[in-house]
Amino acid sequence: MKAGILSDSHNHREGAEGALRRFLEERVDLILHLGDVCAPETLRGFTAAGIPLIGVFGNNDGNRQGLQAVSSNGFHPSPHMPVIGQTRILMAHSFDELQGEIGEGGKYDLILFGHTHRTLTMRVGRALVLNPGEACGFVTGRATCAVVDLDTMESRILTIDGEATSSREESGGTATRGPKR
Repeated sequence: MKAGILSDSHNHREGAEGALRRFLEERVDLILHLGDVCAPETLRGFTAAGIPLIGVFGNNDGNRQGLQAVSSNGFHPSPHMPVIGQTRILMAHSFDELQGEIGEGGKYDLILFGHTHRTLTMRVGRALVLNPGEACGFVTGRATCAVVDLDTMESRILTIDGEATSSREESGGTATRGPKR
């Protein structure tokens, strides 16, 4: 099963729809949004795609009812801990919201967060820790999202304009970050 992951769309509908196009190309089974959608209209196209959407609210998501409406009640307060198939996921908007749960080492297979607008892919024990960067491209100048195969736990950071980089190629298996500003 493949999951498409994005964060920090910040009302940038073109970036969100570009991520959705990438997810459709990749044939993802599920989309995980790590918050800061801002305006619910940013995700309107996701409903028509028919791919389940699970999200967490970010610090800039003021219209929570609107986000619930466009996601079929798929958004949750951070941290949220869904189990998809056999994969235990810990997801939050910011890394700080994960602190209370991360201390329980080995409990999660996939740990996701956004907020920093910078990509990160690393392993902590058996867990894959990933930040897909920013769908808006405002801070780094690079609009990104990610795809994770939940069966193999292989991940790729995708640029929304079409490039793909595996976490191994991009990072050598260690932390990767977007360009410094």
